[in-house]
Amino acid sequence: MTNMVLLEGGLSILALIVMVVIGLILLIVLVKVLLFIIIPGIMALVVWLLTKDPLLAGVTFLLVAVLTIIFRR
Repeated sequence: MTNMVLLEGGLSILALIVMVVIGLILLIVLVKVLLFIIIPGIMALVVWLLTKDPLLAGVTFLLVAVLTIIFRR
């Protein structure tokens, strides 16, 4: 146990590195999700501003999101 370095909080360096990697992966996934939602959100906002109908805005959001998924592949 002499070669295992402990931090003040009781975490080993390996555990700290694992948590940083997991945090970076979560951050990347969050940014990807936000970038995916921007285009359908803008389209739904435009439809809502033109019609003031939340149902049409929701349908627009879902349609644009599905089309984005289909045509990205």
